[in-house]
Amino acid sequence: MRAVNLDDYEKSWSDIKKFGVEAIDKGVDSIDLNAWTEASSAHLAVLVFWWQVARSRGQSLKIIGMNPAFKTLAKLGGVSCIETGEPDAGH
Repeated sequence: MRAVNLDDYEKSWSDIKKFGVEAIDKGVDSIDLNAWTEASSAHLAVLVFWWQVARSRGQSLKIIGMNPAFKTLAKLGGVSCIETGEPDAGH
């Protein structure tokens, strides 16, 4: 497991993407978002990107510690799979 810091939320999109990809490259299978107290659809898109990178490499990735706003955005966007660990976005 790898955890984000509160400061990571304000980083550039490329740095946030890189954080997740580097974790996946090291075999991390879950990323903890407990430090992020805010949520945005743009940040959710990055989380889905991480999930897709892991899937494309034959790995699984679970996003844990999502605050209620992230959970709602994921549910509305049909990507609850990033939290549940389901193998595709249809579940």
